Amino acid sequence: MSAPHAAVWLNASEAHIFRFGSGEVEKCEVKAEGNGRVRDDREYFEAILAELTEVEGWMIAGPQGPRQDFEKYVRVGHAEQLAKKLVGVEAMDEPSDGELLRQARKRLAS
Repeated sequence: MSAPHAAVWLNASEAHIFRFGSGEVEKCEVKAEGNGRVRDDREYFEAILAELTEVEGWMIAGPQGPRQDFEKYVRVGHAEQLAKKLVGVEAMDEPSDGELLRQARKRLAS
């Protein structure tokens, strides 16, 4: 499925990635393989980024530490093109899938 928008929710052990457009929603999950220290887990971040090909806009959500570590990774030279398409970063500890998608649609509609 090719969807123009995406929302990424992540914590230290897993990421939930939703790709969506006007209709269908596609969800995938990426598990962290590392030692539980997200800021050092390049493989985890790269696996998340691999799911974001061809998006026009996207957002990051999650608890403070993992969310900030991933945002920094994206913005500091690891994904320049995706960094330009990042429209929001939200503090969301454990949202339901519906809550995350509502927030993402709201962000991406602005």
